[in-house]
Amino acid sequence: IGISPKIAKFSEQKARTIRFAVYAGSLLVIPLILILVSTPQYTDLFMYTVGPIALIYFFYELFKLDNTGKSKLLAALVFIAFSIFFWAFFEQSGGSLSLFAKNNLNNDFLGIKIDPNVVNNSSNSLFVILFSPVIGLLFLWMARKRIEPNSVVKFGLAFLFLALSFYVFYSLRFYISGDKSSLVVFTFAYLIITFGELFLSPIGLSLMTKLSPKHLHGAMMGLWFLASAYGQYAAGIFGAGMASADENATAAVKMQSYTDGYHQLAIYALIAGVVLLAISPLVRKLMREVK
Repeated sequence: IGISPKIAKFSEQKARTIRFAVYAGSLLVIPLILILVSTPQYTDLFMYTVGPIALIYFFYELFKLDNTGKSKLLAALVFIAFSIFFWAFFEQSGGSLSLFAKNNLNNDFLGIKIDPNVVNNSSNSLFVILFSPVIGLLFLWMARKRIEPNSVVKFGLAFLFLALSFYVFYSLRFYISGDKSSLVVFTFAYLIITFGELFLSPIGLSLMTKLSPKHLHGAMMGLWFLASAYGQYAAGIFGAGMASADENATAAVKMQSYTDGYHQLAIYALIAGVVLLAISPLVRKLMREVK
């Protein structure tokens, strides 16, 4: 199924040449990507140019569609736009939350001694493995009962989970023992944020193909993951803004700085969730027959 129909029409020799050209091109581009991600000014240049170019292409394709196609593609753009904000908050795990775990958490998880950054780096993945079947079965059960929320509402709920998780991250300032806070409460916040991811990420991936015409499936998936890239880019900016200006500041000062930032993210996530829930009837209308 995954083999291109165009390849199937070629001779075996030509098909083999094309395949190896793809492998070679993938290897050759790796040094360019390394330069891109290790040199901030190149990263900035890429982010400032690729987004506008992608949007120009999106609207170029949009205006070639009939009214139904335009409507569904605009709905997809709403999901893509909100996903940028979601990942900008969610991806603090690779930046500010990692530093927070290093400097401000104890290493006691229910009597087990563990590096807080082991929890920071792995708990989300563990919770996804444990709870994605549960959430999937819940949605199937709700669908049979005809009470399953639509995709826009699920996105809105994802932001509410996100807001709740950052309120819990913020609350870590109230669980201080000595100069460290609770690893258990930190892990509980990750459990909540995982539910947000499970209400948004698989839903968005599915909607990109459902809402776009067949010839744009690849392009729309590309836009979805480009939104993730912009979210992570913004996450770095937000995380840097939370950091204490003094690298040698005390743990208490760093705790104050980061938890203030998490409180702000909680408010923004809450606002985004409320907005999504409020506009859900409009976006559902744009989606037409797509469930």
